[in-house]
Amino acid sequence: MLRLKALSDQPADAVKMAAEHAPYLALLSQNQFDLSSPKRLLESALQACSQVAAGEGDAVPDLRYAKKAAHLAIAAADLSRQNTLAQTTADITRFADAAVAAALKTAIRARGLSQDGLFITALGKMGAGELNYSSDIDIAAFFDPDQFEGGAYEAADAAVRIIQQMTTLLQDRTPEGYVFRTDLRLRPDPSSTPVAVSTRRAELYYDSVGQNWERMVWIKGRIAAGDERAGQAFLETLQPFIWRRHLDYWAIADVHAIKNMINAKAGDKSLNDVSADVKLGPGGIREIEFFVQTQQIILGGRYPELRVRGTQDGLTELAKRGIVTPEIARDLSDAYEALRMVEHRIQMLDDAQTHTLPAFESKRASVAALCGYSELQAFDRDLIEIRKLVNAYYRDLFADETQKHQSAVNGNLVFTGVDDDPETVKTLNEMGFAQPSHVIERIRQWHRGRTPATRTTRGRELLTAFLPDLLGAMGRTGEADEAFRQFGRFFEGLRSGVQVLAMLVAEETLTDDLVTTLAIAPRIADTLARRPNLLETLVASRDGNTELNLPQDADFETAIDLTRRWQGERAFLIGHQLLHGQIAARDAAASWSDLADRCTAEMARVAAEETARRFGPAPGKWSVIGLGKMGGREMTAASDLDLLVIYDAAEKADAQSWFTKFTQRLIAALSAETAEGHLYETDMRLRPSGRAGPVATSITAFERYHQNQAWTWEHMALTRLRPIAGDPELGRTVETIAEQVINCGDRDSRTYDILEMRDRLMREKPSQGQWDLKMRRGGLIDLEFITQHAILTAKTHQDLKPQLRAAHQQLHDTDVWSQSEHDEISEALTFLQALQQVQRMAHDGVTASQDLSKALKNRLCRATASEDFDQLSERLEAVAAHVTDIFQKKVGFLATES
Repeated sequence: MLRLKALSDQPADAVKMAAEHAPYLALLSQNQFDLSSPKRLLESALQACSQVAAGEGDAVPDLRYAKKAAHLAIAAADLSRQNTLAQTTADITRFADAAVAAALKTAIRARGLSQDGLFITALGKMGAGELNYSSDIDIAAFFDPDQFEGGAYEAADAAVRIIQQMTTLLQDRTPEGYVFRTDLRLRPDPSSTPVAVSTRRAELYYDSVGQNWERMVWIKGRIAAGDERAGQAFLETLQPFIWRRHLDYWAIADVHAIKNMINAKAGDKSLNDVSADVKLGPGGIREIEFFVQTQQIILGGRYPELRVRGTQDGLTELAKRGIVTPEIARDLSDAYEALRMVEHRIQMLDDAQTHTLPAFESKRASVAALCGYSELQAFDRDLIEIRKLVNAYYRDLFADETQKHQSAVNGNLVFTGVDDDPETVKTLNEMGFAQPSHVIERIRQWHRGRTPATRTTRGRELLTAFLPDLLGAMGRTGEADEAFRQFGRFFEGLRSGVQVLAMLVAEETLTDDLVTTLAIAPRIADTLARRPNLLETLVASRDGNTELNLPQDADFETAIDLTRRWQGERAFLIGHQLLHGQIAARDAAASWSDLADRCTAEMARVAAEETARRFGPAPGKWSVIGLGKMGGREMTAASDLDLLVIYDAAEKADAQSWFTKFTQRLIAALSAETAEGHLYETDMRLRPSGRAGPVATSITAFERYHQNQAWTWEHMALTRLRPIAGDPELGRTVETIAEQVINCGDRDSRTYDILEMRDRLMREKPSQGQWDLKMRRGGLIDLEFITQHAILTAKTHQDLKPQLRAAHQQLHDTDVWSQSEHDEISEALTFLQALQQVQRMAHDGVTASQDLSKALKNRLCRATASEDFDQLSERLEAVAAHVTDIFQKKVGFLATES
């Protein structure tokens, strides 16, 4: 066990011996202070602070000279072992209190104001009276707006100016040195609040978004300077926040999770590191402090005797209550004392706020010598032994709960406080995060209730429990920062997070699933943020019940909302299955198309019923016709619906009006935005005469138009025609007309028109890049044009085959294409459609490879059986070049190519 010894029983001799190893103490010794009585020297330093507080002398040099005297006096009493650890830390804290009070009064006096209503709270080690030798001081400044008068300034502005001057007096480095580095970041929400916070704002913050780690901070809170009465009144208002009499399950789990953030691992190699961080490393001071504070937070509401500030006092009270054994309390108290004294000696070397033993043996030997060790090996051995003891006790705390929720993450994940925990930075780096500080800060903001999902206590507690598994899942994507960014988009878009977080905590596999999905497909992040209940679909889909069953008595608005909800769930499942390779791209197209067919048919039915309810029964038959990707059953996640409505009403006078109203309701049912979103964007421009024509077309007008007036591009559209809903017989009639039209016409003029149309598209909708799979040269538009040209110029009759693969087979079977031509074109189609299916599920409008995430690139490779993305890119260019060559041979050269 580590045992520190006095260098000498005479303080002056102890400092003289220490100065040989500690440059800072040697520098202090040059001031020729009288060390015959360290206590008397410390009192003189405290008296100097009192004189500054009273307005005597010059505050800047006087406080710095007093600090030197205090530091040397405290070191002398410590190194000679005249003082215990408790006395040493109490003396450092007494001087800090005196210096802060002096600086505050100086700043107030400079403005001719009163300190009434303005006060400084000491937090952390200063609050507990446990400051270390070269410690920063954690303080927070508050003012009561009903008491504090700002003079010429508003109270808030005056308070800020005073605190800024106070901190300048304390921490600015002058030729005489500095007094204390001050840290004001433990105040409420430090990134968005001034350095002096009104008590009203603070109370509101702690009541609404205060976190459990902040409760742990305020265990040690006390008034250090300023208006004592106002300060005590403020502390009294915080007592219900700090000490909850009853904690629910999630509050306790959150405290457990805070403890487990410091991932104490059995056999951690760093426990054998001789240059350890004695504060933050495994088996260090922080583990002892957390051991005490986590139990205080859980039990202190019921047992007032646990509400003590000091760490060793806390261990004593825990043992008295029988919460820990006397042996554990004694061992940890002894370890705390030894580690804190080592920490002091590390800092005596150079007056640096560090807790890490030097890696160089010569410098570490100096620390060992200050601890009374003549042999470095013995010091290293004893320190390792004591750290292993602490680590074992810490690891056993809440051991049952830890085993139930064991994280796969090896290392610290600490997001409490205001400084980046070095071990957490290291852990995140090892997990694959290139920007760990960004991750830590963003999670801190979540914990502060900066997003709707964490504005409730339960939401923040669930987040704490969920974080290790979440970050582990992100690390496994191979692109952790991008996965975090996409999850952040989703998480910050949630209107409420409790339900989603509870589901992710309860369903262990769902976290990996969600993170991977978001990493591949950013568009899903936006969808899930709007409709987080879709996550339940992944769980609910296991029972296989995925049918749309509308109530028979559902009205129009209810029916369209229920259909939207069902379609959203089905679309999410299809996209999820596609992204995770559970269905092939070819099957995904059929799934998207089946979904669109089902929704269109159901909406057509309810639109017809609603129209009949309001305007009487239909005056004839109707058919909803699909064109484009819908007609060809080749839809993607982002496809619109190209539709026609054809009716046969035997020239009834009111038919046009009735079917126009029906079509308008159908479009609204499909496209109107409701509380449940919309189903599909619809495009009716392929109807006869386009926008100038009626939205519903009679069968006779349809036939007459296409036989006598239609343009070639409209005949091209007919090659993809397929009835979706309505009267089957009328649908077959429409198919017959389309088949007749595509099989007649002048081949040369059609070829000319197709080339001109492709030229116009090149001008008006130019390709956006290599990954513009539709519009780029050699892309899907070219493949579609090649197929439609072959159909419209074939010398043999072509049946209506709206699906491109079926059309390709027919072109081969009717000797329009050779076997090799069929195979080349079909293979190119399969390749490009597979890429487009994944791309459209993941992104809208991404056409450059640098905009594709690593996870998406990997999924694109899997969809096309490519070894890596470089090979995939080469294949894409080769396919595009080959399709372009086929286009030029089969259709002709574009104007820009001839």
